[in-house]
Amino acid sequence: MIRTSLGLLLLTFSLLAVAVEFDELSSEQQTVLKPYMERWQSFSPDEQARFAAGASRWAKMGSNNRAQMQQRFDTWQSLPKIRKQELLTRFNRFKQLSPEDQQRLRKKQREFKKRSPEEQKKLRQQYEKQRKTGDARSRERMKKQRRGPQQSTTRQSNARRPPSR
Repeated sequence: MIRTSLGLLLLTFSLLAVAVEFDELSSEQQTVLKPYMERWQSFSPDEQARFAAGASRWAKMGSNNRAQMQQRFDTWQSLPKIRKQELLTRFNRFKQLSPEDQQRLRKKQREFKKRSPEEQKKLRQQYEKQRKTGDARSRERMKKQRRGPQQSTTRQSNARRPPSR
């Protein structure tokens, strides 16, 4: 029991990020992270670990991939804060899906990308139309649920009565 607890404790501590001195980074990492050298010690160990891992990935990329990533980063930086939040929310919802559902969505996205711009536009319009009508139907169902069973049966029985004179 004690041995198991000690093993779990050691494993937990080994998973924690440990602060790394800038000069302990590889030369490739140092080259990528040079703009952050002066502030390196101000980053938390977790941030340092993330930066170091990202710098390693960046250093291993080809020049075409780097250019694409730089363009994506610049696009991200130019987005309004509210749009970034929307995209992060969508990303987090996607990550909560099962692996099968994630794969299914990726496949649909690939199929969508293969279509012509005109077809994509038409599909987007159809989706928006369906979403809006679906939202209207959902709102109507919610109203009925809020009314409860008594009100709906009262209305039905009133509908069957002949008009009063």
